[in-house]
Amino acid sequence: MLRFRLFGFPVTVEPWHWAILAFIGGGLGIRVREDLLPVILFMVAGFVSILIHELGHAFMSRLFGCRHVAIVLHGMGGVAISQGARFNRGQDILLSAAGPGLQAFCGGVALVLLLQGIIPDGPATNLVSDFALVSLFWALINLIPVYPLDGGQILQNVLGPRRIRLTLVISIWAAVAVALAMFVLFSSYLFPIFLAFIAWQNYKMLMQTDAHRGW
Repeated sequence: MLRFRLFGFPVTVEPWHWAILAFIGGGLGIRVREDLLPVILFMVAGFVSILIHELGHAFMSRLFGCRHVAIVLHGMGGVAISQGARFNRGQDILLSAAGPGLQAFCGGVALVLLLQGIIPDGPATNLVSDFALVSLFWALINLIPVYPLDGGQILQNVLGPRRIRLTLVISIWAAVAVALAMFVLFSSYLFPIFLAFIAWQNYKMLMQTDAHRGW
């Protein structure tokens, strides 16, 4: 368990975060020593990118007056925990958008540097390329209207608490559609499984909501 402070925010990095990054970065394909460096570079790029994402949430939370914000990186992502904070709907929307917004901005800067040939060839190019890829891809995924991803939380706040059922229905169909599209376009299993799991969680929440209304 790695713990440190950054810009005054306590940060905790759980072991599973490194394990998932290694898996996504091709850790299972390591056969010789030369295969190790690309995996390590991807892990570093993914860690920095996801940390930037959570810093976006944390800085916005601090801007809205919360003085106790902690960041935890776990599994495929992370969370910025605002202790004791209460935000209105407009603030919640900005708070949710700040993470992928900052991440996409930094990924875009990295992409421009690559296209301009500013980054020297070698490991540095691979590192910045991985950072741009992770940042832009993860920011885009987080903005789809699937709860509890940032886009889903934005949708929930836009529709309001009285339309939670509509939020969940949209979330389920969006998760299924994006999962199928990613499988067809990229022959990928990891993120479709991830989105399918979220769709199932949303379906269970929808059933609980309907049961509660039935009473």
